[in-house]
Amino acid sequence: MKAIELKNVRFSYSGFIDKVLADVDFYALYGEVALLSGLSGEGKSTLLSIVSGIIPNIVKGELTGEVLVDGKTIIGQKLAQTCRKVGVVLQNADSQIIHKTVDDEIAFGCENFALASDKIEEQIERVCTIVELDKTAGSRTLSGGQKQRLITASTLATGQRILILDEPLANLDTESANLFMDTLRQLAKAG
Repeated sequence: MKAIELKNVRFSYSGFIDKVLADVDFYALYGEVALLSGLSGEGKSTLLSIVSGIIPNIVKGELTGEVLVDGKTIIGQKLAQTCRKVGVVLQNADSQIIHKTVDDEIAFGCENFALASDKIEEQIERVCTIVELDKTAGSRTLSGGQKQRLITASTLATGQRILILDEPLANLDTESANLFMDTLRQLAKAG
């Protein structure tokens, strides 16, 4: 099944005539890692913002075409509905980390999704094992690669099956990048 599908998508930001995206067709299946690449300013982050519901719910503009997540249109849906399906991991991990410890950081999203406390504990254990993090560690003392794994774990813990990562390897050394990609491949293989 297609996790994400865009059909003839066009977008221009409010106050601008030029289209950032024009006639975009794209899809990604569950269980695969897809890479969207291009030069700076070509609309990659805009496309990710559309799929995650940030556009048009927070960032305004003219959006046309079909945007399907899990087979259903997201146009006209509230951001909260899309967020239950699509998790976003930004390039700068520090901008997403708000709690002092790994377990509190992972629990935060779960609490916002109103998961039961026993389910939250279960999710913390599960995702810390997947991304190889100590749940008692201090969030701000982690290396860049560990922080990237933490924000990915926080997203995984809430149960979203679609992960969008904006330049996830940008701030990582080669060893951390390889470990992170291995983790992503394992997650994709698990569906």
